[in-house]
Amino acid sequence: MAEHEQPKSSLHYMANIECRLDSIETPVHALVALYRPLITRCVKVDDIVFYLDDIIFTEEREEIIALKARKGSTKAMKHLLSLIEKSVANDKWTKFVEILEKKGYQYVAKALRGEEVNSDVYKKYKNLLSPVRMDLVEKINPNDLLDLLESQEKVIEQSDTEHIKAEMENNGPMAGMIVLLDRIWRKSENWYTSFLKVLCLKEYTYFVERLDRQFALDLDKEMLESKPAESPGCKQTTATDEETKNTEGSFPVQCVSDEEEYRLAESGNFNELFSGDFHGEKPIQAVVNNVCDKDGVEVTEAKSVIETEETEEVDTDLKRTYQNASAEEQKDVQTSLGAFEERQYQNELALPAQRGQNCIIIAPTGSGKTFVAVKIIKHHLKNREIQREKKIAFVVEKNNLATQQSETINRHVTCKLKVVSGDTMRDEDFKDLAVLLSQFDVFVITAQMLVNAMDKRNLRIESFSLIIFDECHHCHGGHSFYKTMIPYHDKKLEDPEERIFLPQIVGFTASIGVGKANTQGQVVNHIKTMMANLDADALVSVKENYFELVTKMNTPDNTIMKIPKRKIDQFGAIIKDLMVKTEDCLALANDKLPDKNALSPPSTKGNEEYTQWLQTSLMDAGVRADRDLSPFLFTIRKYLEIYNEALIIHSNARASDALCYILQNIQDLQISDTGTEIEIRARTLFENVREELNICATDDQKCEENPLLMKLKEIILETHREESNMRGIVFVRTRVVADIIASWMKETDELKEIKARKYTGAQARGTDGGSTKSKQRETIELFTKGDFKVIVATTIAEEGLDIKECNLVVKYDYAGNLISQIQAKGRGRAVNSRFFILASENKCVAERELTNSLQEPMMEEAMNFVQEEIQAENEKYQMEKQELQRQAKRERDAAVHNQGSRTNAQRQCVLRCLKCNQYMCLSNEMKKIGFHFACVSEKLKNHVTCEKSEDIIFENKKIKIGVGIVKCKCGEKIGNVALHRGIHFPMLQIKAIKIEDDKKELLRLKQWKKVEEEYFTVSPLSTRDFKRISESGKLVDMD
Repeated sequence: MAEHEQPKSSLHYMANIECRLDSIETPVHALVALYRPLITRCVKVDDIVFYLDDIIFTEEREEIIALKARKGSTKAMKHLLSLIEKSVANDKWTKFVEILEKKGYQYVAKALRGEEVNSDVYKKYKNLLSPVRMDLVEKINPNDLLDLLESQEKVIEQSDTEHIKAEMENNGPMAGMIVLLDRIWRKSENWYTSFLKVLCLKEYTYFVERLDRQFALDLDKEMLESKPAESPGCKQTTATDEETKNTEGSFPVQCVSDEEEYRLAESGNFNELFSGDFHGEKPIQAVVNNVCDKDGVEVTEAKSVIETEETEEVDTDLKRTYQNASAEEQKDVQTSLGAFEERQYQNELALPAQRGQNCIIIAPTGSGKTFVAVKIIKHHLKNREIQREKKIAFVVEKNNLATQQSETINRHVTCKLKVVSGDTMRDEDFKDLAVLLSQFDVFVITAQMLVNAMDKRNLRIESFSLIIFDECHHCHGGHSFYKTMIPYHDKKLEDPEERIFLPQIVGFTASIGVGKANTQGQVVNHIKTMMANLDADALVSVKENYFELVTKMNTPDNTIMKIPKRKIDQFGAIIKDLMVKTEDCLALANDKLPDKNALSPPSTKGNEEYTQWLQTSLMDAGVRADRDLSPFLFTIRKYLEIYNEALIIHSNARASDALCYILQNIQDLQISDTGTEIEIRARTLFENVREELNICATDDQKCEENPLLMKLKEIILETHREESNMRGIVFVRTRVVADIIASWMKETDELKEIKARKYTGAQARGTDGGSTKSKQRETIELFTKGDFKVIVATTIAEEGLDIKECNLVVKYDYAGNLISQIQAKGRGRAVNSRFFILASENKCVAERELTNSLQEPMMEEAMNFVQEEIQAENEKYQMEKQELQRQAKRERDAAVHNQGSRTNAQRQCVLRCLKCNQYMCLSNEMKKIGFHFACVSEKLKNHVTCEKSEDIIFENKKIKIGVGIVKCKCGEKIGNVALHRGIHFPMLQIKAIKIEDDKKELLRLKQWKKVEEEYFTVSPLSTRDFKRISESGKLVDMD
């Protein structure tokens, strides 16, 4: 190959072949093989994979999404084609082509229909990227081109424009131009002419002349002939003039003002910029090991497309372009890696931490706190004054935040980074953090994982030189953030000289909160306590650059709307009467309980107060009851829990939703074989009103529509009318309500067009309203792209969810604290976004949220007071801080002393069924398999029954949980069956168990962690245990 000759693409040799999809004459596999390079190179897999439900299975779709995240779109697209080939769906290829056409891939669809296609499409794209034309990327502002390319020339779509703009916002104009060039050629075979035309119209004639001089001359001539008096479109600019402009540094891309400029990364590898797909698919990032995979650069010279392996995505050509560029060009391009719009207020926020101070940084949501953290991390890693080894822990509360924050840091910081969370550690062969410490510079880690590592003593707080707490307002009480800081405080107070070995502490939050304060003085004390918890010497907020901060924020105002209750509600009245009759059964147990108040329910029902009574007073009474009374109280409590939750659902949604909830859950309350009197009586009470409830649930004359739903529909429709490309988040109290509201939107005619999906936590099973991790990622991706306009979310989305297009946020009839309100409101990132709080008039939601709104200025005033006091009387503040820390240590020591030997002693306890008090096993017969708790007693099968199940709860290489259900002989479910190394293990659920300690006291705990802290430690399943079990036979009998 001659030196000047361009390497050939596999598309170069593609013939103009006419054939029909799914035709008898041409075998489908040959047709797909023929066009495979075209499909995999052109089509972005996430543009189409969500529309193939009729062709591939859900598991296969999730597999594609995961592969795309790891390997990129090309690899995922190859695998998708293989899955379609294996699919038995009818007309699969016809449907595939229809989806391609629907998503704008006209060029590919045309080829797959057997029509003649132009093989010159990709060659022209490659020519744009020759080394001598690198300034096309460097000096063109994508904003100048996007509108015309989308609306007039139609060579890109709205989704492409959104991706390009997002990339520009995150990484600067050069990155945006790279994404534009990657996307522009994929969907229209006339893209080249359209692109040059738009360049000319936008006065980039200099580049058009360099790319295709004849085109520039022809277009200019055409426009002059059509408008002889004046040519406003294509302005003649000589190369000399343009070069003069470039010398002066006035490229269109710069657009730099005094307050706002693009500061580019201090170090970067441009090769890595093209190591994967672009924004929204695979993040542009500095790869952990800072190594570029050169094997990805593939040159093919095959004579037949069928015999050719296509190159690995268009990034190969971009890499080659960079590698062939001059050293000066490389240096210029490198500066764009990890670029982001730097703002002066961010510099102001970062400065105290860069000077080495412990501090809490407070800035509004959407102001770029993570970018401030990036600046601090980069400065820390480069700071030569720090003599110790530099190791940074970026601590987050939740697993999903660990992934999100690591992507941002990885994109902007050249370092070796490791994500350590419950999710990543389950998917990997776990190593002690002490081992990982020597291999990585930055750890993005969940707080609980860090606490666990320090508890095991394989990691010390001094192992890190800098610890950053994201959302640091959690650092108090028993939260894992505070537990992380306990070793820090202990070392500091025990030996002040040790402080020089302790890490620098930096906290970030949008709101430090007010705690339980009611007065200004109490708020000041709360802030000082939070600062003492984080050993902060400075409380940092924007002062000097406040005007810039205000101009950059899109913070919506609060609108609190009190909504009247239903005027006609026979359904609710029937449920309340049913609850009263069920409560009357408790009178039968009055004489058998020492605490008579435990059986006295609150007068109002369908609220948090009633829920609290059920879960504390009545629950505790049942736990401590004898074997005869325990099933009685258990049954009554279960029925009342169902009715109470149904009333809460009824207040938030439709009567039919509440009835559906009752029917589903009462069906699970199976009457035992013996059929106790109370079970039969409670079921009879419900059956007596069942038909009446059915009638009321569907008759508007007996139960009118929910005014809350009507107001929510009105708000969503109004927002959609004003902005058809809206994004909205509706925050609800529970997973069940999230599921119901999302379903209501899908079933409501006016809202069907505005597609909705729920977004809930991954800790619960799907049957309990939870979402898998892959489902969460898919939901956010589709929401960002606009395939879903509304997500109905629980509080998991209040922190960290960053959707720049979101212009509507609704809190739906529940109240939180000040921090919760600020976090929820902060999800509205778009200009002119709106924030509504919908509150039933018969609850205290409106009043509590109004109190939150009034507390915000009180908090800001207290912050100013503390900042001024630190500046004026720093010595006094330091003394106060140390006293608060000493007081906290005294309280911790007292708690440990009061607990006595309870924490560490291995106590022998008995585990019993929560409902019937039936003996299950001894505490030393419980073993841990990973993070899960199994009973290895050979006698357990005498007290339980097991049924096969397909509801898999958790699965990895070592264990599969949910292959069966464990039930007590009384009929109550007490756990699940897990398959581990070929043996079925019964995994007991602590919420279905009561513990009898060595003093014969009965109690119920909600977490195994609490059991291990206070009663007994569960040891891991050993090789010896496994051998004994495998030799003795099975632990449970599976039906």
